[in-house]
Amino acid sequence: MTASCAPRQAPPARPESPPFPWCCVGMLLAALVLPLPIFSVRCIDPPVLDSMKLKGVIKRHYYPGDRIDYECYRGYFYVWPYLLSATCEPNGSWSRIEEACLRKSCPDPQVKHGKVVAPNDTFEWESEAHISCDEGYFLRGKPIIICNLIGENVSWSDTIPHCEKIYCGQPPKIKHGKHTNSYRNIFEYNELITYSCDPSNGPDEYSLVGQNKLICIEPNKWSSDPPLCKVVKCQRPFLEHGIMVSGSRDKFSYQSVVVFECLQGFYLNGSNLVFCGGNDTWEPEMPTCIKGYKPTHPTKTPLSKYPGYPNPSDEIPSLEDFEDLDAGIIALAILTAIVAVVVVCTCLYRCLFSGKKEEKDMKEKAKEVKEKEVRDVKEEEREKEEKQRKEEKEKEEKKEKERKEKEKERKEKEKEKKQKEKEMKEKKEKEKKQKEEKEMKGKKGVGAGPTTQQKKPTSPVVQKR
Repeated sequence: MTASCAPRQAPPARPESPPFPWCCVGMLLAALVLPLPIFSVRCIDPPVLDSMKLKGVIKRHYYPGDRIDYECYRGYFYVWPYLLSATCEPNGSWSRIEEACLRKSCPDPQVKHGKVVAPNDTFEWESEAHISCDEGYFLRGKPIIICNLIGENVSWSDTIPHCEKIYCGQPPKIKHGKHTNSYRNIFEYNELITYSCDPSNGPDEYSLVGQNKLICIEPNKWSSDPPLCKVVKCQRPFLEHGIMVSGSRDKFSYQSVVVFECLQGFYLNGSNLVFCGGNDTWEPEMPTCIKGYKPTHPTKTPLSKYPGYPNPSDEIPSLEDFEDLDAGIIALAILTAIVAVVVVCTCLYRCLFSGKKEEKDMKEKAKEVKEKEVRDVKEEEREKEEKQRKEEKEKEEKKEKERKEKEKERKEKEKEKKQKEKEMKEKKEKEKKQKEEKEMKGKKGVGAGPTTQQKKPTSPVVQKR
């Protein structure tokens, strides 16, 4: 027998929840989680540049793909092809950007016959330009100008100076004297003139006191004041207990030199040589003769005469005298030796240092001598040029004189020629007149002869015969 089983019934089904709310939650989580790796990368602050600044609004955070723009500061200008922008890279760094602007500069202040020095090697704004002129020219304007920034433009603080040639007017005229090239009114830089005195009408000649040569060194400025032409007479010098060994004469004019010597038993105090100065006085001050003999060296009392100093003739102590020295004296001796070594080293150092100093002084002296030689050469060249100009002028004057003499001779010859022509003309006219008178007389004689012959037949005596 089989038992009958009742059929199994299916369990009741679970009610299904609506799918929409769970989908929304998933999408929301995905939207929150997926951007995390992207927005976690940020760029640091934008690069700071010297010539450029950020343009527009500055953000607090910059993310990959963000771009920033720059512009030039005031007083700067853009230089192509550099970039004016940067981009935030995915790795959190900015794309490469360099200085794209330069400072504006003033134009180069070129100065003819001069030179311009820029201490900063540039003419950018806030820079200076130092201007100087070549030799023989002077600066008209300010020697230092500054490049200023005004608004967006740059310009020099003052008008650019210029160099003008140095000229001097006619040097001062002096009484009883004259100077070379006195016919000229304008003299160029470094041009030299020489003064000289006129001959005197009196018994004493004029002396030129001061610099006889002047040089044009600055606009309308000569190297020194003009000299004076004056009669300089010094009184005959007298030295008590002394004699004049040279320079004796009847008159002592300007720059006359006299040498003195004291008599036996006297010595000279002062200079043995004096000269007649421009103020009619002897220079330097007249010496004096002092009775006695001039000491050759100062007399001093020997140190041995002072208490506490030994006599050089005293006996030198023997070695036995040093046996009683104690340790303190030995230490003092060692200390003295050390001090002596230090002193010697110091002296050697000073000697070496002084040697270098002397070498430096010798170089400076050699430089001064060289500069003096250059000045002397220039002076000789100027004098040579002046001499050449003078010779050329004398040649021109000589030629002009010869031309005038030739012209005078020509005129005299023409005058003599005209005189001879006049005499010849008068002679010819006189001969012509004499010839005409002779011809007139001849005509009168010829006319009288036939008339007499015609009257002869009419005479009654002749007819009768």
